[in-house]
Amino acid sequence: MFCSRSMNNRMNRLHERALKLVYSNYNTSFEELLQIDQSFSIHHRNIKNLAIEIYKFIHGYSPAMMSSVFKIKHSLQYSLRNHSELYGRNPKTVRYGTESIAHLAPKIWSLVPEDIKLSNNLKIFKSKIKKWMPDCPCRLCKTYL
Repeated sequence: MFCSRSMNNRMNRLHERALKLVYSNYNTSFEELLQIDQSFSIHHRNIKNLAIEIYKFIHGYSPAMMSSVFKIKHSLQYSLRNHSELYGRNPKTVRYGTESIAHLAPKIWSLVPEDIKLSNNLKIFKSKIKKWMPDCPCRLCKTYL
C-alpha cells in the first residue's frame, strides 16, 4: 500500500536487519522481533496512517479537497449503529482502482474496532490506533511479512 511491493519488502528487510542488530538476535524471525520491539511493519503503519486520515475526514479535521477522495454514505432509511460509512467505489483498473486510497479506505475503516472509531477526539484516537494491531485480510500482508 502506498508504494511498490518491492520497495515495501526492501524497507521491511532493512527494518529487520536493524532490529537484529539492535537486539543482537540473529536467529529470531521478523514477526518475533517486531513483538519484542513493540513495533509494526511498514504496511501496518500505512494502514494506521490511513485510518487516522479517515477519522480526520469523518470528523471534519481534514481539508476540503479530501471530500473528492472519500465519500460518506449516510443511512437515511434505517437507524443503524454506524451512521457514517465510507462509500466504496467500483474500480476498473488495478493501478488507479484497487490500489487507490479511495478504494482501500472503506476496507480499512471496517477493520478498525468500534471502540476506537468512537473516540472523542483525534488525540485519543491516535493513542488507541497506535496500540491496535490490524487483522489485515489483504493479500499484501502475506507477501510483506
